[in-house]
Amino acid sequence: MDWREKYRDRLMPPEEAAALIRSGDVIQTNFGASIPCAFLDVLADYALDHLEGVTLYLAGLYKPVRITDRIYNPHVTVKSCFFGPCERGSKAAGSDVSYQAMHLSNISFDRMGKHIPRVVLAAGSEPDENGMISLGVAPFDLRLLDVCETVIIQVNRRMPRVFGEGCLIPAERVSCLVEMEEALPEMRLPPPTEEQRRIAGFIAGHVPDGACIQIGIGGVSAALGEALVNKRDLGCHSEMFTDPIMALMRAGAVNNSRKSYCPGKSVFTNALGTAELYAFMDRNPDIEAQPCALLNDPRNIARNDNMISVSGALCCDLTGQVSAESIGFRQFSGTGGQLDYVRGARWSKGGKSFLTVPSVHTDREGRRSSNIALTLPTGSVVTTPRADVHYIVTEYGAADLLDEPIDVRARHLIAIAHPDYRDELLFEAKKAGYLI
Repeated sequence: MDWREKYRDRLMPPEEAAALIRSGDVIQTNFGASIPCAFLDVLADYALDHLEGVTLYLAGLYKPVRITDRIYNPHVTVKSCFFGPCERGSKAAGSDVSYQAMHLSNISFDRMGKHIPRVVLAAGSEPDENGMISLGVAPFDLRLLDVCETVIIQVNRRMPRVFGEGCLIPAERVSCLVEMEEALPEMRLPPPTEEQRRIAGFIAGHVPDGACIQIGIGGVSAALGEALVNKRDLGCHSEMFTDPIMALMRAGAVNNSRKSYCPGKSVFTNALGTAELYAFMDRNPDIEAQPCALLNDPRNIARNDNMISVSGALCCDLTGQVSAESIGFRQFSGTGGQLDYVRGARWSKGGKSFLTVPSVHTDREGRRSSNIALTLPTGSVVTTPRADVHYIVTEYGAADLLDEPIDVRARHLIAIAHPDYRDELLFEAKKAGYLI
């Protein structure tokens, strides 16, 4: 029996595939744009009448799925290790979507040790001529296939075929294939603001030719893509693969020629962007996907000399503690891989990490406040501890905090705060005993 026969044997209508799920099951699905949203809606319908006590682990929902709605809570409990806009929306509407705190580099250890899934669920491409299915924009650790009982793949013809460890699965290793075509979630970045370009400018001066970069997603990343376009021989070792990285590859700034880890390849573990990005990734031999356990391991990150990591944050205090995932008690995103990359860059020869923080925040009522404060807002989570922080960057400068004492940290951070708040911060720092 060749792979085509095996493929046909595993094809199943989505309603029949949903019936493979049992009450009490633990299900692991994929990240972001690789979450099989169409099948999850079918599973939601099935769950209402047939399932109780199912736990679904996922991360980064960028397309709405009904299974996260409150009505399904008694049947399926959703736990996310990185909140996207849909998790936030469901939580705000009263759903019992809960956040699972972890570094992305630890997902495999958890799923193969503590929260072991009986079912693995993912979206993938059609099999190629050798019967290999690509998980496209978000691979997973293939060791999960050895600990789970059932593997369900939603075959989506729009999924780009991406190569790499953890990204290619033989059709014969899959229990069930469900053909359901759907558009991948898209994120089109608006043009960077002047403030974001200023932040990017402070970082770009620290990026030498031949450096290896990790940049997240957002306006600063788009601005940094513009600022680095004339660099040469850059490498890419980035949790996120995004449109700015695509643009740098097309411009020749990123060619991965000097990398030690996976030379010649832009490596990533999750992609999110435009339809143009997904088309660029399809069958591109210069791009490789790897699971979080491999790519986000700080020891692998550090194998690249001059590793430059750039991640966004929400706020920081005058000692350098950084919150990048919660607004007070409200979970906004997740721990993600920020600390993985901060530490990997620290251990890299010539490496540096940058955490970007807009100097001010304006709430829905138009009230403005400083994102650099004496203390973090009540309830805000420390994503990166102060002892790990290297650079904090606002539109007013880059503060080097690495291994500095508290008084130096406070002065450096006050210097890059918005001018309207510097006198107040200086007064508070002195009152708290940080400064004399």
